[in-house]
Amino acid sequence: MKKQAAVITVIVALILFPGSSARGENAPQAPAAAAPAAPAGTDINEAQRKADEDARKAREEAALKEAEILAEQGKLEAVIAELEGKKKAVDEINAGLKQRYDESEKKIAQIQKRAEEIKNESDELAGSVRGIAQDLGVALSQSMVSGESPGRKKVLDPLVTQMQFPSLENVQKMGDVLFDEISRNGKLSVTTLTYVDAAGKETRGEVTRIGNFNALWHTGGGVGYLEYAPAKEAFTQFSAKVPSSYIREAQRFIEDKSAMGLYIDPSSGGAFRFISDMPDWWEELKSGGSLMWPICFVGILGVIIAFERLLVLLRESKKTQQLSATVTPVIQQGKWEEALQLCSRSTAGLARVLTAGINHRQEAPEVLESVIEEAIQGTMKPLDRNMASLQIIAVVAPLLGLLGTVTGMIATFQMLTIYGSGDPRMMSGGISEALITTEYGLFIAIPIILVHGYFQGRVNGIINTLEEKSMMLVNAVKKGKGSRS
Repeated sequence: MKKQAAVITVIVALILFPGSSARGENAPQAPAAAAPAAPAGTDINEAQRKADEDARKAREEAALKEAEILAEQGKLEAVIAELEGKKKAVDEINAGLKQRYDESEKKIAQIQKRAEEIKNESDELAGSVRGIAQDLGVALSQSMVSGESPGRKKVLDPLVTQMQFPSLENVQKMGDVLFDEISRNGKLSVTTLTYVDAAGKETRGEVTRIGNFNALWHTGGGVGYLEYAPAKEAFTQFSAKVPSSYIREAQRFIEDKSAMGLYIDPSSGGAFRFISDMPDWWEELKSGGSLMWPICFVGILGVIIAFERLLVLLRESKKTQQLSATVTPVIQQGKWEEALQLCSRSTAGLARVLTAGINHRQEAPEVLESVIEEAIQGTMKPLDRNMASLQIIAVVAPLLGLLGTVTGMIATFQMLTIYGSGDPRMMSGGISEALITTEYGLFIAIPIILVHGYFQGRVNGIINTLEEKSMMLVNAVKKGKGSRS
């Protein structure tokens, strides 16, 4: 506004004094000769009049110009005000647009962040689906159900190989295959399939699949176990030798006559193969070396002695209990003759002790007790017979086993010295064979120790009965029941 006022002031000054600069420049020069005095005054007046007239006209023109300028100034101020209003409106619009732009930028950032999160989630989901498909493919390739339906896992190839997000159709197919696998794994199925027999030829026959554990072939009356070959998606006859008892039970199972059921291998053949590789008892005996024979002899001798002791002690214990039950009330009543008759009809050691005591009842109590003690000692000898032998066998058997282990280890280290330790199986096999003797020695010693303890308890029970009834006899004699003659 200040600039506009200054411009207007300059324009007014130019209008009011248009000839000031011209007059200064065109001032009249002094005449060369003096003019007449009267005409000069007249010219001056005329000039003054013209100047006044020109000044009046200039003032009028300046007033008109000032009025026009003022009118134009109002118009300019109105235009300026309008422009300022428009500018203010434009500024407000710009501020709104700026705010909307900032909000849009924030929304774009949020959308980009969410898009990144969705992409990461989709990538993670796709990776999970791909991993599940890979795991399911491995499970299907090892499943016996695939032997009945080869090529099942091909529906999983798009999920495993493609890098983009999996389609719902492929995910649905994977779910169908998974649920089909779960359903068929829990069932027993009988189908006609082609399998590879022991001679390597393809044979077609009935195959019974027991879940995902084992499969049986039964053709022409023969029965056997099958193993699944994942690479070929086919069954082959079990290469390892399955125990004959397993085959018999499988035969009975196929004929629906098995009362025990069926031997199955949850490891899909691994346990059967391990069992087939285990040596039988004869091979194990031979692998133990020469010391296995004295260990077996000691074991057999211990079994014979234990069996003989068992029969003797059971029979003696039974006879002792029977005689004790019948002779006790007779002795307490002092019926010596009847007691002698009961003792004579029994072969128990108690009968000999009581007979000796009754026959010496006339003697002094000290003599009677000595006679009874002597009879008890004589009766104990048959009871203790071979008990020491069992103890010796229980000690000798593990010592022989330890000796066999030591000699076997010496032989193993000698082999290592000669051939080196390049093959660990050589060393482990030698140690295993060396430990067999200790195993058999302990296998013999432990039961014999237990049996010896049982037999010793039986002997102590019989001896306690002898001593109890002997004291009863001595007390009856001391009390003077019955006739001492």
